[in-house]
Amino acid sequence: MLGNTSRSPLVKNLSLCVDNVPLHDLLQALTLEWGYRLTDKIEDEPLLLISEGLTAPVGIRHTLTLSSSHYQDRHRLEIPLTIETLYLALENHFHRTPRNHIRLSAEWPIKVSVRDQSFDTHSITIADRGIRFISPLELDRHEEMQIHMEQEDETYDLHAKVVYTIVGKEIGRGDQIEVGAVCTPQSKEIRDSIRSRIIGNYLKRVRPVLGSNLFAEALHQLNLTRMSKTIAISNSSD
Repeated sequence: MLGNTSRSPLVKNLSLCVDNVPLHDLLQALTLEWGYRLTDKIEDEPLLLISEGLTAPVGIRHTLTLSSSHYQDRHRLEIPLTIETLYLALENHFHRTPRNHIRLSAEWPIKVSVRDQSFDTHSITIADRGIRFISPLELDRHEEMQIHMEQEDETYDLHAKVVYTIVGKEIGRGDQIEVGAVCTPQSKEIRDSIRSRIIGNYLKRVRPVLGSNLFAEALHQLNLTRMSKTIAISNSSD
């Protein structure tokens, strides 16, 4: 399900103390892509992502340890790292009401069938259990629809229910209407597939920042599905 539309702007400060260079550079690029701000200033009260065995700077109050052990909790993540776990750990630290599912801002073509009619449009954000999209109609809360989406060789036919509708003029976007919907019921296979696609596209976006060689080394530090890895190293646009 998508996050609350009223989430207030927040300066989300991070600091990195990671001794594995490919992983450090990947985390740097990925967290910037997610809207975090990197700082080494203690007075900014950052959340420190630190490799196990390293000493945190004096004055750091909050840490997230990257560990090679199998023990994992809200303050410790296992390497090889699962991208979704990192995303949700950061969400839980910085937001009182965190998103429970990784999501991606992307304009993917979709077809929506609702009220005995269909229209072609595109997503604004995609999550494994929800979608936000542009609509020519102002839809009512709990209104049900079918959403057809194709990405590469995958086809998704999703049943969805409206969570909210935002009229563009209310948020300074003209006459544009945005609809947020939760997709249910939904099989685990579909959720896993959409999640893998989201993660793969995030990695693909940050790949040019690292360069091919460093990016390839960084992938060894991650726990990825085959789909995520295939998308991350593909040459086609997302």
